[in-house]
Amino acid sequence: MTPSSNPFIAVVDAFRSPIECFAAIHERPKWAFVPYLLIILGPFFFWGAYFNHVDLPWLQQTLMYQLGNVEQEIQEAWLSKEVLLAGEVFSDVIGRTAALFVLALWLNLSTKSSTYTHSFGKWLAAACFIMLPAVIGDLASYLNAVFNTSQILPNAADLNSLNGLLKLPLNSPWSPFTTTIPLLMPWYIALSYAVVSAWTDYDRAKCIIVAALPWLMTLLIWPLLIIAA
Repeated sequence: MTPSSNPFIAVVDAFRSPIECFAAIHERPKWAFVPYLLIILGPFFFWGAYFNHVDLPWLQQTLMYQLGNVEQEIQEAWLSKEVLLAGEVFSDVIGRTAALFVLALWLNLSTKSSTYTHSFGKWLAAACFIMLPAVIGDLASYLNAVFNTSQILPNAADLNSLNGLLKLPLNSPWSPFTTTIPLLMPWYIALSYAVVSAWTDYDRAKCIIVAALPWLMTLLIWPLLIIAA
């Protein structure tokens, strides 16, 4: 095994050879700025393409219908192209950054019993590479926004999310859940497993539990809360 030689090769290795990628990141966690930039820049290109191609009057009318009882003046003020674009980009950037910190915190805490412990900063660097597949979802979403001739609501346009397949309306109680759950979750779990197995002395079963548990808990608990409500 040869660790990745530079941050750009590490990005490629995250898809091609994760063990080599994480071996390099263990020694050079500052390389994580490259995948982080890719992760937060993706929404700018995707949402820019979406709002440049969507039928804006149709979108505004549909959103006003689904927003329900909000006053018309407020709806009109918040449904301009600029505000909608800024809102989606801001939501993605903040959401993804928060997800990186939460994932890093989980990996840091759940590996405390390992003989080999690592700082939160190293786990945060690993999280940036774990979430790299989101860039593939951004590219697919961008191409879909550019070449799809049918009209799609914003919460169904992002192919990173489960709602990219289900396309539930905004007023559905399940929409926040399906919009948040990533389609690429199995890939994130696989990369999490790779780094936990590489950086700790956990056996295979424990590595799988650490990698999959936060995602599985989200899949189980959130629907129960929706049903209970």
